[in-house]
Amino acid sequence: MIELEKNLGLANSDWLMSTREKLGLIGLLELLKPKTVLEFGYHRGGATKWLSKYSESLITVDVNEFVGQAEDDFPNVKSWNCPTQEAVKRIKDESLQFDLAIVDADHSRKAVASDVRGLLDHANLILMHDSCNPNCRKGMKDALKNQTSHGYYLDFITSVSKHDGLWGGLGLAYRSENPGLVNEFEGEVSPYPMLALQNAMRLNHKIKSLLSRLNDRIQIFKNKGKVIGGKIRGR
Repeated sequence: MIELEKNLGLANSDWLMSTREKLGLIGLLELLKPKTVLEFGYHRGGATKWLSKYSESLITVDVNEFVGQAEDDFPNVKSWNCPTQEAVKRIKDESLQFDLAIVDADHSRKAVASDVRGLLDHANLILMHDSCNPNCRKGMKDALKNQTSHGYYLDFITSVSKHDGLWGGLGLAYRSENPGLVNEFEGEVSPYPMLALQNAMRLNHKIKSLLSRLNDRIQIFKNKGKVIGGKIRGR
């Protein structure tokens, strides 16, 4: 897919999204044309470039020092170098509202839940990255299952099992007169359970392979020990 990304001008090692996620985000931005955007998780500005291009004003938040570069690179961007919960407090204090918010910062269950929950009163649409990661997905559900303002769909763009586990995927939550979990099709079944099972089986195979190699090495050391012990006793 890297060839396609290069052809489309999307290839960027600092943008930690899959090709389908990048195209999904750009398509959403093209249709939504948001005036105000909030980004939790700047990293190195891969997505920030496109968020800035399609919005009138953008606030990007990150704990790493690279976020300060955003104001130099993009004229309509303000960078906040702080934890997301500090940013949430500031958003509430200043009564800020956003057409679109991106959640892609701390990936722990607690942090994701806190970020999403903190933005429900301040964002018309919340796009949540890594919705296929088990901890992130649980955090999203924690924040959204009992709220009464947004419809939500965690399989907007799904992901695949990778060498480093289950990452990626985009979920979204949008202001709705019918809040709660939504489906696109009648009788729809989420692909996530099978994806999680596939990933678990893959990890289980890796663990078994690792244990087998470890056992082989232990056996080699035991055999070497026996040989050395025999030589010592024979002297």
